[in-house]
Amino acid sequence: MAAADLIKLIIDQTDGFLDYPFNRPNQQAGVRFAVIKHQHNHKIIAMVYEQAEQVFVDVKLTPRQREELRGLSGVDPGHHFNRDYWTTIKVNDTVLSQEELSNVIAASASLTS
Repeated sequence: MAAADLIKLIIDQTDGFLDYPFNRPNQQAGVRFAVIKHQHNHKIIAMVYEQAEQVFVDVKLTPRQREELRGLSGVDPGHHFNRDYWTTIKVNDTVLSQEELSNVIAASASLTS
């Protein structure tokens, strides 16, 4: 899945909007972090980025959900946020199906609403 497709999936599935708060103005090179936030409270639902031709998504999960998923291939502790609640998923290199990924996005949206 391409980053743009994942961003569209998250926005379509949630009440989110796209923002780029962690990028410098006119940034041309390096990692570009696409942040999807809730419309009503501006809390982060997910962050999507590409690095070394891999698409990643950071999502917030409960400790129970986190432990269930982190044993799976392509699912790691959060790379950019609190590792107790945030999890990073290598979207194109994980055993999670698209339906499971959608469920994870829904869980993150629920926890951050």
